[in-house]
Amino acid sequence: MKYKFTTTPYKQKNIKMYGVDILDNSIESLRQISWQGWTSEEIQKIIDKSKSLRGDQDYKYQVPGSDLLINIYPDEVYFFDYRTEQEEEDFSWTFEEFINFMEKFKEFVKDNS
Repeated sequence: MKYKFTTTPYKQKNIKMYGVDILDNSIESLRQISWQGWTSEEIQKIIDKSKSLRGDQDYKYQVPGSDLLINIYPDEVYFFDYRTEQEEEDFSWTFEEFINFMEKFKEFVKDNS
């Protein structure tokens, strides 16, 4: 596993935030997914929109209050952290990896709300 879900991704106190602790530096920009406004409904909207994509359609999702942009295609998902100076993605996942992550993240948020 390259990450672990947490409510304290920045080791903050007195503020519940949903995110991940990174266990593999190759996905460091995923830390930017952390946000205190996540709901299971918001995550489900992303999953539904992503699953509705066809052909070369894409769906761009900017995590609120974050520098993380997720660019979703029907076969691959690209993660961009605007704080990095590179033009190419920070990392990518297959569509299945992304949906699997989002489903688990949704359950984590639901269980910890």
